[in-house]
Order: sequence, then C-alpha cells, then structure tokens
Amino acid sequence: MIPCTKTGCHRWFRNKSGLTQHVNVYHPVLPSVNISVPVEQCQESSAGEEHSQVLPDGYGDSGNPLDDPSNSNPLAEYVGPGDRYYRNYHPNLTGRPCDSLGNFLPAGHPAEPLTDMQPDDWSPYSSRLEFELADFLFTRSQMSAANINELLNLWNASLLSTGGQPIFRDSGEMYKTIDSTPLGDVQWEKFSTSYTGERPTENVPPWMNDTYDIWFRSPKEVIRNMLSRPDFSDAIDYRPFREYESATDSRQWEDFMSGDWAWKQADTISRDPATHGSTFVPIILGSDKTTVSVATGQNDYYPLYLSIGNIRNKVRRVHRNGVILIAFLAIPHMDKEHASTDAFRRFRRQLFHSSLAYILHDLMPGMTEPIVMWFGDGHYCRVIFGLGPYIADYEEQVLLACIVRGWCVKCLAMRQALDTDALYRSREHAEALIEEFDLKNLRDEYGIIGDIIPFTSGFPRADIYELIAPDILHQIIKGTFKDHLVEWVESYLKAMHGTAKANAILDDIDRRIAAVAPFTGLRRFPEGRHFKQWTGNDSKALMKVYLPAIEGHVLVEIMRTFRALLEFTYLVRRNVITEETLVTIEDVINCFHKHREIFRESGTVQTFSLPRQHAMKHYPDLIRLFGAPNGLCTSITESKHIDAVKDPYRRTNRNKPLGQMLIINQRLDKLAASRRDFSRRGMLEGSCLTATMQLFSTRDGRAHSNTSEAPGLNRCNEDTDEAVDCPTSIEVHVELARTPQTKRARTVTELAAELNLQHLPTILEEFLLQQLDAYDNCDSDLPEWPTYGNKITVVNAAAALFYAPSDISGIGGMRREYIRSCHSWQNGAPRYDCAFVNTDSGLKGMYGLDIVRILAFFSFVSQSKRYPCAVVRWFDRVGDKPDTDTGMWIVRPAFTAQRRPSIGIIHVDTLYRAAHLIPLYATRPVSRNLKPHHSYDSFTAFYINKFIDHHAFSLLSDSY
Repeated sequence: MIPCTKTGCHRWFRNKSGLTQHVNVYHPVLPSVNISVPVEQCQESSAGEEHSQVLPDGYGDSGNPLDDPSNSNPLAEYVGPGDRYYRNYHPNLTGRPCDSLGNFLPAGHPAEPLTDMQPDDWSPYSSRLEFELADFLFTRSQMSAANINELLNLWNASLLSTGGQPIFRDSGEMYKTIDSTPLGDVQWEKFSTSYTGERPTENVPPWMNDTYDIWFRSPKEVIRNMLSRPDFSDAIDYRPFREYESATDSRQWEDFMSGDWAWKQADTISRDPATHGSTFVPIILGSDKTTVSVATGQNDYYPLYLSIGNIRNKVRRVHRNGVILIAFLAIPHMDKEHASTDAFRRFRRQLFHSSLAYILHDLMPGMTEPIVMWFGDGHYCRVIFGLGPYIADYEEQVLLACIVRGWCVKCLAMRQALDTDALYRSREHAEALIEEFDLKNLRDEYGIIGDIIPFTSGFPRADIYELIAPDILHQIIKGTFKDHLVEWVESYLKAMHGTAKANAILDDIDRRIAAVAPFTGLRRFPEGRHFKQWTGNDSKALMKVYLPAIEGHVLVEIMRTFRALLEFTYLVRRNVITEETLVTIEDVINCFHKHREIFRESGTVQTFSLPRQHAMKHYPDLIRLFGAPNGLCTSITESKHIDAVKDPYRRTNRNKPLGQMLIINQRLDKLAASRRDFSRRGMLEGSCLTATMQLFSTRDGRAHSNTSEAPGLNRCNEDTDEAVDCPTSIEVHVELARTPQTKRARTVTELAAELNLQHLPTILEEFLLQQLDAYDNCDSDLPEWPTYGNKITVVNAAAALFYAPSDISGIGGMRREYIRSCHSWQNGAPRYDCAFVNTDSGLKGMYGLDIVRILAFFSFVSQSKRYPCAVVRWFDRVGDKPDTDTGMWIVRPAFTAQRRPSIGIIHVDTLYRAAHLIPLYATRPVSRNLKPHHSYDSFTAFYINKFIDHHAFSLLSDSY
C-alpha cells in the first residue's frame, strides 16, 4: 500500500496510478494566474463592506435561534388564498432577520428603511427627463455614440433660441453620468492563465505558449445586489419547504426551494448549530458557447451566468435580471493538427474547470460560515451559500461531469444500453473508481475521464453528478423531438415507400404545416420544415402543429409516439407539478418507450441508446430534487445571450469588442438598477410628458388630468402575446379593443350586410332577451321587451387576460393575448379567430366549454347600457372524449335544422380565451394553393390544438 504524502491526508492506495489520480484531483497544482482590473468604472461603494464580514463565533449574544423564545417562525403554515395548500418549512435554516452585525432580532422588529433619499432625488441625474433620455438612448434604442451626438446637437440647437439648457452636451457626458451610478455596480475583473505542464522538446504547439484571459465579476457581490432588490422581496423564498394540498396531503413541486435537494442541503448545513436561523442561498450556474457573427468570421463567446435558487421560477423565466452574466470564459482555439490531440483536449477541459473554481472562490468562506447580507425587504439575514444546479446542454454536461460523450451524466447505465436500470452516479463512487482503476478502464467501463479535476472538487457539499439540471430545450424539444423523431419519420417514409414517394409525402406534410391557421405567437412555416438554421423557438413552434400534419401518412404507433412525447414535454413544463402529475409523467414515458419500438421494428433505427432521449427517464427524480424544470432550462440562458452577448456585440466597433461589451453590460445593469430604484420610490408614474405637464400645471395652480390608457389594449396590430405584471386577482377577463374601425359597419343593418347575415337583427333581439332573462333572475328592473339603437361600434380584436403561469407571463402569472376578427390582417388576408366559450362553469375542461369562430366584435347601447358582443359561428364536439391517437378533441362546424350555419351573438364576458384549430387532414392531400386564412373554411372537421401553449394543454387535459 502506498500512502498519500500530502500534509493532513490519510489515504492509502494499492498502486501508483491510483495515487497519481488522487493527487491530480485532490491536491492539484493549478495553472498560474495573474489578476488585473483594466475596466475602470466608478469605485465600489465602501458602505457595503461591513455587511459581508464572517461572523465571529457565537454570533454575538443572541445564541441559537431555536432556543430563543422570540423565534416565531412557524414550521408549517397555509399559503395562498384560503387553506387549500400548506407548507412545512425547514426547522433550522429559517431565514431569521438579524442586524448588520449578525445578532438576531426579536419577532416583529421593524425593517430598516430601504433608502433615505428623497422622492425628488434623481441622483446622479438632474431630472427625470435626463434619466429617461439616457435610458431610452442606451437601453431601448441602443443608439450609437455618433448618432447620440447628432441627436443631442440637433436638440441643443433647438434650445438656443429659447435660452434652454442642454440635457447632455454629448454622448461622453451621458456615459459619464451613467457610470457614476452607484446602484448595480459590480466591477469586471480579469485573470490570466496558461499551460504549466510538460512540453515537447521541439515543435511546441502554440496553445502551450498562449495566455488565456478570463473576465469575471465577483459572484458574491452579484448575489448581494440580487438579494437587496426590493422588487424581488415578494418573490424570494427564505427557507426550504415542502408544499402539500390540504385535502389530500399530496405533495407538489413548484419553485426551486420546494425540492428535496434544498431541504437535504439544509439538513447537512444545520448539523452545525452555528448556522441555525440562516438563509440558505443555492448558487445556480449556466454556461454555453454562442456565436455572434458568422458572416465576419468566427466570433465565439463563452458566457457564464448566475442565479440563485431563492428567487422563484417566474422571476428567472421572465428575464428581470434574475439571471446575471458573471464571466466570459476563455475559448482556446487551435489548428486541426493539434486540436484533436489528447493533450490539448485535456488542457481545454481543465482550463474550463479551473476557471470556474477561481471565479467562484470568493463564495467559499460563506459556504461553511454564515455572512450577513441585506435583503430587499429591509432586513439583514445570515446567509450560507451552496453550489446548486448547473444549467447546460448535453455537450456542456459532458464537460462538467468529466464524462465520455455518449454516456449518461446522471446514471451508470452502459453506453450501449442506456435505458436499462442503473444506479445514479455520485462523487463518492467516482472518487473510489478513480483510486482503483486506470484511465482506460475508467473510460471504457464507466465513461469517466479520470485525469480532469472537476471544479466542484474543492467546494463543500457539491456533487457535480447530482447538480446537472434537466434541460427541456436540448434534451426534449431540440433533441428527442426535432433531431430524433422528426428525422426518423423522414427515414421511415423512405424505407416504406422509396425516396420518390416519400418526398411527395414529405411535401404534403410541409403543405399541411404551412396551411395551419394563424394564432397569436405562433411561428409561421410558409415553406414547411425546410430551412437551414433551426432555433429553439422553431422547434417549439413545430411541436405545436406537427402531430396532425403526419396523420394518414404514418402508422398509428408513430402518432402515439409523438403524442406521448408532446404530453411529456407539456407536463414537465408545468409551473406546478403534483404527485398525480408525476404519475402521469411516468405513464407517458412508458407509453413513449412502448410506441417508439415501431421505429426499431421497421428498421428505421437500430438503437435507442441516445443520451438526450434517455434523459426523460430521470425527470421524475429531478423534479422531486429541484422542483419544476421550467425554472432551470437552457432556454433561459439562451435568451440571456441576446441581451448580454449578441446585442452588446452589435453595438461595438468590432475592434477588440469584448472590452466594449463588458462596459455596455455594466451600464445596462446600472440603468436597470436606477429604474428599479426610481420606480420603487414612485418617481416614474405616468409618462415623462404627463409628469412634466403636471409639474407646470401645479406651479400655475391648474389641474391636469391624466388621460393615459391602460397599456396593451391598443396594441392589437401586433401578433404577439404579452406577459402582464398585475396581481393574480382574476382567472380570466376579456375586453374589446378600444380603437373603433371607421371603415367597417356602423349600424346593425350594415353589419348584417357585411357578414351576409340578413337575420342578424333577429339574432340580436334574441341575445337581448337572454340578457333580460339574466337580469330577471337578479330581480333587476328592466322593460319587458328590449330595444336598441341601430348604431354600433365595430372593433377588430378583443384582449383576453388570464392566468397562465406555465407560459410566458408576468411575475403574477398573468398573460394577455388577442382574439382577432377582421377583414384584413396586417394589410393582408382576412382573419377570424376561434375562441373558447364558457357554457357550463360547473364542469371541467371541454365539458364546460364550447368552440366558436368570431365573425365580428362590436358593441351597442340598449336602455343606457353598453353591451360588448361578438357575432360567432358555433362548433359541435365530435364524441364525448378526445381522439385516442392524438389526445385532442375533435369539433366540426354546427348547423341548424335547416342546414344553415349556426350563428349567434354572445357577450364577451362568456369568452374564455382564443382557441386554435387544426384541420383533420386524414389521408386527404393538401392543395398547393391552400393558404392559412383558408384553413377554417376548407375543412369539415378540426382538432382543438391542445399543444398550442401550456395553458391550453392544462385546460383541455382537465377533461379526462
């Protein structure tokens, strides 16, 4: 036996190979590092230094919070309205408020004021106009310095005749003002590293002599800024918890702190009584290379992002700086001769891990001893850090876990048989293997690259195998759906029908996809699937319309394979996942594995040992571990690429762009922090113009009315839905657009002629009688026979505001979409959307809903009361349950006993939201001349597309 000779290490090894690998992993000699800080901005505020000191033993005089009778934090309490749900909170890491020295405060102690600045203090700006101008030019319009100078010259010239003072003299003065903002200021730093290993005696590869620069910001200071944000104070979980439904005691998972991982980490941390009462802050990381410009050469960047597990998934997903850029990692480039050598590959991997370890080193002290930080609710809390999940695609996961490509990063399943049951990987098991086996056996038998030091090796409680997060975007949407199943369908058709006929079928599938009716937020495929550069959003859009498009061209088993995958995707994307949902997820995984066998039986594929597809198997356990996966998806970091990397790059002059990108990001952070601060102090209400007019009218002694309209209702020409930040006080509300259409009908008679509905006045009278009956039931005094004027107001759209937390929505989960009915949409073809109508609120899903097509939105006045209405064509459901193969309900246009279309008028209050229908193509080929606006008029039966978004999926899945 051979002992380890490092001081304090008591390990023994059977052979010299085990000792060498042990030393490489646990006692490494890291590459040389040089530190510099060339990006000079304003100095960091020294006022915050006292807030991060390591607490002394005993933490003052307060002692253990669990022994303190003033500790009133309940271990369980109801959450949300009523008593439908309750939570059990961790008993030791309780997030108890303290003072700036770490001494615990008694219960009910008031929070410190968030600021002592006056509500008219715009520092460092002189006025609201100055701030709004800087924010508009730099953040919103992203104007170049030259254009800013030109604009300011013109503006300042206009002020000369009136004797006014310029806002900014030039772009330099504006930048200097932004840079002097103390809020959101975390300096960029740089360290340099180089290869320090053995070199050949001649023909030394260039990469061995190169120096690699890594730019980073202190993660501790970034976290301090995040925790101190008042706008996050209502969206932060201070304690790990387990949430249950009161009626059944069944558990559910939502935000990160609801998972088992945070609870188990708290158990481990709290073994030290000195940590009791602290707040556990998990560090969530994400990295991914991105290319900013292909046309001008290879311009790759390697951003590293940071978030914390305490902020809720909705905040992280809506990109409100809940995910922060903290570093640009180095990308070693090499010619083909040396790029494939083992030495270069090993160096590139180790450079990645060593860089992460160095960037995160200032968090290390706070992982074992609490430090004090100020939170946005005005209280100080003791904080304990811990490395949490890492958001990455498969290629990045392999790099992180030091695993051979083709193996699973989570379990020990053999590379050739990934779907066999296997134990999960663990740090302890990997360490034991590294000590016992040589590098070749490690690689061949376990898929482990044993000569790389993982960045987690020096951090407490960090197991990289456990910390690999699920990745819906690359594993499921772009991987299993687009790269696997969609490609397999093409291969299957060619194997079954030959290339010529298969191409004809694929062309028909493309025509079906292109002919799908428009819907708010749905990406169009005018040429079908055939385009070169696929994005994640393209794959998501194709998922929504692909299943009906292949019906009739493939076997039922293939249809059911796609259905299982789609249902899995939408289930794991839910904002809240219950125990019942987990059972359903496991069922659809089994269905997927069962039905996909058709591809192997037909000879389309030979194996299903595909790591991204295999990852589906681990989702139930990962949900229990980390909560709902939609808060840890790479779609979050990929979206961040646009704001943090791609847009800043486009603003540079391309000469050493990285330094310019760092400054741009820092200024964006400062402007965002100033806007949050001014908004919190109530200084940004209304527009800048109305505020200025109000100021002058107040000085003149005159009142000024605010005529601004509610946002969003006049944006009906945009084909996008909106995330709406408003309280979750309603489930759904529909309101007509506010812009009347002067070129459309202005009377009932004209509308009847426009729609070719001569009996429309009769239908309107029937509608009013129904409204009268409703008021009679409420004992309201109305005349026996309703009357109305002939004058009406026609609009082209209605806005539906509803609760859709699993889709892109505001922090409160609210989302706005537009339902359209117009003769010409965006100066093109007509558009008449479909919608759900509430017909029986006592029934769930489609049993209480019907489908209509909106022919016109209008309003009229009867007996001094305005009625917002819609002329609709009704649809009938086909059958009493969804279609077995697709899982979607089928409807068809309804007709009267006289075989005329069933037309009605409904109050917009009965509308629920927009619905998307896809034709039931069956085996019918689609004409090349069929356009999307023909879709609803050219077919006799339709699927209600439950995959159009996550809200529709949940709504329609409640029916069975």
